[in-house]
Amino acid sequence: MAEHKSVILIYPKTGMDFGSTVAPPHSLLTIAAPLHSEGYRVKIIDQRVDRDWNKHLADELMLDPICIGISSMTGMHIHFAVEAARIVRSLTKNRAVPIVWGGPHPSILPEQTLNSDYVDIVCVGEGDITFNELVKVLEKGGDLSGVKGIAFKDGNKAVVNSPAPLIDVEKLLPVPWELIDVEKYIHPDMYLKESSRTLDIGQTSRGCPFSCGFCCSASLRMRKWRAMSVERSLQAIVDPIRRFKLNGIWIRDDEFYIDRERASRICEGIIREKLSISWYTSGTRVDVFNKASDEQTSLLKKSGAYVLKYGAESGSDRILKMIEKGIKVEDTIRANLKAKKHGITPAFSLMIGFPTQTFEEIDATIELMFRLKRDNPSAQFEAIATYTALPGTPMYDLALKNGLKPPDSLEGWINWNFIDYDLEGERIPWFDLDARRKIGNICYLSILANGFRNAIDSIENVLLRMVAKAFYTPISLFYRLRLERKWYNFSWDLMIIRFIRAKLFYKGYSK
Repeated sequence: MAEHKSVILIYPKTGMDFGSTVAPPHSLLTIAAPLHSEGYRVKIIDQRVDRDWNKHLADELMLDPICIGISSMTGMHIHFAVEAARIVRSLTKNRAVPIVWGGPHPSILPEQTLNSDYVDIVCVGEGDITFNELVKVLEKGGDLSGVKGIAFKDGNKAVVNSPAPLIDVEKLLPVPWELIDVEKYIHPDMYLKESSRTLDIGQTSRGCPFSCGFCCSASLRMRKWRAMSVERSLQAIVDPIRRFKLNGIWIRDDEFYIDRERASRICEGIIREKLSISWYTSGTRVDVFNKASDEQTSLLKKSGAYVLKYGAESGSDRILKMIEKGIKVEDTIRANLKAKKHGITPAFSLMIGFPTQTFEEIDATIELMFRLKRDNPSAQFEAIATYTALPGTPMYDLALKNGLKPPDSLEGWINWNFIDYDLEGERIPWFDLDARRKIGNICYLSILANGFRNAIDSIENVLLRMVAKAFYTPISLFYRLRLERKWYNFSWDLMIIRFIRAKLFYKGYSK
């Protein structure tokens, strides 16, 4: 049997790659698994952890790969993805190597994505099976029209094939950890502060049955929640813990706790295996958590769930109703107190800048943050993000009606950043310049008050972490006071910090 050729998979920088924010490239690992198991040579190049990624890409291109796969979300991801694709084009002028894009952004806008000179094919939706089939067709020089779940160029015409069905997550192959240097993704964690070896182990379920207005999950996965069995879930948890000697894990399910009975059985398995770990998960709805019995919540804690992340989103019931969150502010307050009762640290996400939102409602969101902190001093917070309208989300039409003019090219989406200023009015045009500047200041104040201090806890060098924390603690308290007092009008220091951040994390990019 002839030896299979190689496939190169690229994960771009995000523009904010620091400490425990750098998780394994699971979007690439999951599509690599079938090919790897069948004997293909799969090379994963992660720009976030590989300083010589461009050299390694050039070396791999010498092996005449079948194709290049690039994963991309909306925003700065696209800039660094295009940078990689540009290198591929320049080094393969005499032998056309197809460049295949996948991920949330290309999946939602496949035809616009194909208009770019740096895109040949788009995998639409889940690529686990689709990409495997595509590689085999490309290897044989076959007809792309028969591959479900892709869009491709036919001359100057974009062809979008019929969609591929959602996969059976029970049949997913184990994560092929051997394709990456796992140690580069093991960190002290900003939430599991006492766990020096924390790793994002991937998902035990996919999808979400809810329809929050700002989230594209409903569009990509049709509001269907699919879970692995308890047995498969435990295998996905236990194996990397023992293999890599972990004392902390992140389970990246959108909705790990939606089936509380299943979650409880997984917790029982973790206890039974005597893993002695701390863990947290991406998605826990406050209303679902509030419905859990004390016995179920105690089981969570006993299994090591020291942190749960909640989408609080807003301090305004009107806004929560408008974005179809399905909760009220009081639900968040109750969940915070319940977490405190059981010794679980809640980590809340908040968002401002929605169409029709008033500054009274924005202030209510800031006040909710400090109310939660007063009620439960252990409560943690991410940045107060700026709402960013994404195509394929339930609220996108509302954003368009309120003046949003979406980019008309792939590269136009590069500045669609939810933690930066929108001084040009591209992302939140329903506010005037003064209001947009204030919203950007609130975002930066929240990062400086909470997010950056949390990030310091993920610095691996213990001495450096201690020095950084000692130096930054008074600065954090200063910005926390400013946020609490709502001193968020124009401030020169925030503009300087924005400039420094751009130089540090957006190196090589200029608008």
